[in-house]
Order: sequence, then structure tokens, then C-alpha cells
Amino acid sequence: MDQNKRVDPRFLFSEPVSLALPEIGLNGSIAGNISLSGISLKVQGFVPVGTVMELQVRLGKSPKVIWVKGQVVRIREVLAEGCYEIGLKFVRDEQCSRAIGEYINECRSKSGNNLNGNNQTRS
Repeated sequence: MDQNKRVDPRFLFSEPVSLALPEIGLNGSIAGNISLSGISLKVQGFVPVGTVMELQVRLGKSPKVIWVKGQVVRIREVLAEGCYEIGLKFVRDEQCSRAIGEYINECRSKSGNNLNGNNQTRS
């Protein structure tokens, strides 16, 4: 994928994320990366593209969690049957965007944790 088409830079983000989508039976995930526009998650179960779900995300070491809606924009099977990586595009919410932006700025200032090259993903 052409890296110049990225909406927002991606940052490593390996935190647990809770999912509110009981009809599919998922309840938790591990994130792979995050940006202002979306997040990638590893899940155990197929989630159709277009599905909107609520995510409970803890940003870093803070005890504070945010609830954010995301729409699945891509899915690919990984590692073993039944395990998937999904890309979600955030449904914009001013409070969540501000919290994620502050977290990303903190990451950027601490370690330059921006992913470059082929490791970038789009959601």
C-alpha cells in the first residue's frame, strides 16, 4: 500500500481491548496499533467488514478507560484457523479523539514510537 495515502501515522499499541458485540460472541482482544483514525485488533472469531462495535480502551498505564465506536474496514486470517486481525475505523467522537490524540502525542514525545515503512496499516 502507498504509504503516502495514510490518513494518520500508526503507533504500536499492545493493550487489551474489551469489545461490546454479544451477537458475535467476542469479548476481548489485544491491540496491535492505534492512530487518530483507527485501531487494529487480534480477535478469535470472524467479524464481517462493516460491523460497528463499541470498544473499551485503556490508554497506556492510566487507570482511565475510554469507550469508542469503531467500524470494521478490513479483516484477515492470521496464525491459526479462527484467529483474525481486524482494522477498525473510529466513528468520530470529540472526547475520544482528544483522549487518543493526547495519548499519541505522549507516545511521540517519549519514544518516537511511530511505525514506519511496511509495518503501517490502515483502518
